[in-house]
Amino acid sequence: MVQSFPPATQAVPAVRPQATIARDWTKTLWPASYKGVPFFVETDGEEGSRRIVEHEFPMRDDAYLEDLGEGCRHFELDAYVASDRADADVASVIAICATRGPGMLVLPSQGPRLVRCLTFKRERKKDRAGYEALSLRFVREGFGSALASIAQLANLVFVQAEATALSAALSFAQTTLTLDMPDYAVEAAVSGVESNAAALETVRTAAPVDPEISAAQRVEIQSIFDAAESVSDSPAAAQDLALRVTASARALGKAMPPDDAVPQFEQVFLASQVVVPAPVYVTQGTLAAQTNEAAANQALRLAALIAYAEAIARITLADRPAAITLRANVAEYFESELLVINAGDIDLSHALMTLRDSVITYLSRAVLDLAPVIQVEANLGLPSLFWAWRLYQDPARSRELAARNRIAHPSFMPTEFEALAR
Repeated sequence: MVQSFPPATQAVPAVRPQATIARDWTKTLWPASYKGVPFFVETDGEEGSRRIVEHEFPMRDDAYLEDLGEGCRHFELDAYVASDRADADVASVIAICATRGPGMLVLPSQGPRLVRCLTFKRERKKDRAGYEALSLRFVREGFGSALASIAQLANLVFVQAEATALSAALSFAQTTLTLDMPDYAVEAAVSGVESNAAALETVRTAAPVDPEISAAQRVEIQSIFDAAESVSDSPAAAQDLALRVTASARALGKAMPPDDAVPQFEQVFLASQVVVPAPVYVTQGTLAAQTNEAAANQALRLAALIAYAEAIARITLADRPAAITLRANVAEYFESELLVINAGDIDLSHALMTLRDSVITYLSRAVLDLAPVIQVEANLGLPSLFWAWRLYQDPARSRELAARNRIAHPSFMPTEFEALAR
């Protein structure tokens, strides 16, 4: 029998591809936690919405739907802890959920989310020892501050300035070392108060202060200078002197134009950033003298920062770049002062941070209402009156253009100049 073979051109059967391996979910899930405290998640859900207002009108079939934006995003979790330490673990979760402020919530499939805890509920069953169930509800973190007007935010600056002044005076009284100290250590504290009074007198005479207020502050500053020796009498006397220095600085700032007060107290703050050299031979007396000198310098810096912050809340901001620059300066100056505050002076640090945040919040809100600055280029040098009409349809703003660009005569604007966008 003759055996037959397939022809050489016959197709070879195709090789089957390997089956696709399914995703290993257990290796891709995030370990759940809130503010760093871990737990396990049985189920988790996310809920959101659009805030739609339905407006219906007579004799009209189609309603008008007004979209007010996205509603709050909520996260609901059925969580648990299970171990021999379940009672301690669940107490840790509840404690962190009850703390103030936002925190990072890590969900198994979605990863980290910045949220605040709204509610928490613990459940235990007698037949499931070592297992503690939790029902948690979170809301996505929103805007950093409540809706407020410029006037309200400015008022918060003045309120916090008063609180910071009290904390600064108390810190000066607690830091100054005069009891049972050598004369030169006490003299360092006395001369520090006198130097602070001299710095305020320089501001009073150099700045355009209201004459009536200037006369009253001249008497007050002289009184502070004369009472400087009482700094060693008691902590209450030292606190009173520091309060009077700050009050005098605030009164001078209020009595002069804000455009002058901001650079005046900025200069005082920068000039008082004096690094007290460490003594070669450290004794109790030399250490006390160094501490007293540093405390007096800090009291003046804090008084200047408080008056500086209040002047910013009074100033009329011209444009958006000016407000942004001012905000950057506030952050830099306050941060430099926070870095040198004693670690144990928690109340002063908190008061100063709150004052800083209130000023930055005020400036951030003011930026939204200010016009940006644009660069205008032209082929010919035309009068500012022409450009005021061309840019704003308001001839009265010709003086604004001349002042912004420091033009000697409004009839001769340069071919390139700055102007507000609106």
